[in-house]
Amino acid sequence: MSGAEFSKLGAWEDRPRRNPSADLTTAQLDSRRAFLLTRLDGVASISDIVAISGMIERDALAALSALVEQDLVQIVPATGRRTPIAIEAAPMPVAVAEPVAPPEDDEEEDEPLSERPGEPAPVMERVDFLPDFHGVARDDVHWLRAKGDLGHVPGMPWQRLGTDRYGKFEFDRRALLRPCDLTVAQRREVLFLEANAGQLDHFEYFNMEPTADRTEWRRAYFRFSRQFHPDTFFRKNTGEFGGMVESIYRRGTRIHDAFSTDQELRDRYLRAVQARDAAYRGALEAARERYEQAKRDIEARREAQRVADRQRVAARRKSALRERLANNTRARREVHNPANERVERAQRFYEDGMQQYRDEKFIEAAASLQLAMTYDPRNEAYRQAYEKVSERAHAIKADQLWKFGYMQESVARIDEAIDSYLEAVKLSPRPSYCVHVAEMMLSMDRDLHRAAELARIASDADPRNVEYLLLLGKIYERVGLTVKAATVLERALKLAPKDERIKKAQKGLKR
Repeated sequence: MSGAEFSKLGAWEDRPRRNPSADLTTAQLDSRRAFLLTRLDGVASISDIVAISGMIERDALAALSALVEQDLVQIVPATGRRTPIAIEAAPMPVAVAEPVAPPEDDEEEDEPLSERPGEPAPVMERVDFLPDFHGVARDDVHWLRAKGDLGHVPGMPWQRLGTDRYGKFEFDRRALLRPCDLTVAQRREVLFLEANAGQLDHFEYFNMEPTADRTEWRRAYFRFSRQFHPDTFFRKNTGEFGGMVESIYRRGTRIHDAFSTDQELRDRYLRAVQARDAAYRGALEAARERYEQAKRDIEARREAQRVADRQRVAARRKSALRERLANNTRARREVHNPANERVERAQRFYEDGMQQYRDEKFIEAAASLQLAMTYDPRNEAYRQAYEKVSERAHAIKADQLWKFGYMQESVARIDEAIDSYLEAVKLSPRPSYCVHVAEMMLSMDRDLHRAAELARIASDADPRNVEYLLLLGKIYERVGLTVKAATVLERALKLAPKDERIKKAQKGLKR
């Protein structure tokens, strides 16, 4: 069945988000649509939303499509590969447990596979709360805490991926409509800063990029003053916003005065915010990894169930096959046939490999199935089983190599660590693996062309990751590929136009 009836939703990778201009107070919503609307954060894809909704796939897509028709939800197309929505997919081919001969005319038909309810889909954890100073070095925490609210660093950044400055904040519509001389934009900014001052770091409060540069702080305060200085509202009716504007201006002036004169405060605060942001991204990545692991575990259990069902269905055929094999064995004892011996050996390795797979010994299973293919290379069932098992085996082997490399790196055996990391990347080219090895090779000035290839693999997997693009640009610059470096840095600058690191790297290329 095609997904034409859900064409308004686009592709599985697209991101639904709430329409900020829609009036939810007048919308007619049933319980399903209302629940689904609360799960839209502008970051999760349509695939993720369907997975965490707890609904049947068709019902979740229908509810989401209805929200789009009501203009309550907007769909943001994803970049890169996009998979059209289809609510039924072809079943994954499963290797036959054993090659069997066709049944005789007088054999009974196989009984159907047992019907079992599906296992509930895993739900991805939401990182909605982290304590203040999360991820910040202990020395910086003690120093900044002594500064009171001037050194306060919230545990999470306010603005999340795919959201604007105001993010999840819900404005009081009545306050926005009350009579006064402030524009709607000014009212929104005042309400936002007044309500969330304690949840914003100072860079977010001034709507500036994190930096310790005193000049940038001065420019940010100049913009802030033009918005909130008392002279801006001279002889204007500010209504109930007047007190809030004065409070915001006093707070901003106090922060600016402290940061403009205290270099150590600027340096420590910048370091703390950057560490907090890195820890937050790590928490998101860990939640994603647990979610993916849960999906892999469910698929492994489903595969084990499918194998068990097929074994049950094939029970009578196995019995007949054993009888025929016994007769063939007796015949081969009388007439020696090397080809039959190879087929029998392949069958034994196949049976050992499938048992090891059921016991979750994936590396041993892959080795046994590879031997089965070696002795009987024309058997398609052996090849399909090996392809399926080898993917799991490679992932496990890659994890082992990565851990070993990490141990070598921790004792300063950098060459051995890089060699182990590269072996892990060959088996499982995860973006995080590729970036870590590329950074080490860049710092050691070792095989930079290979480092560029690894950074490019990570960037292709996550084309909107500015850190990956910046690393790739640095490597290209180091090996003298200035044109490629300039192209990569230009892409990064489009994604983060205020990132000073990118601008500095571009200036270095021009020199």
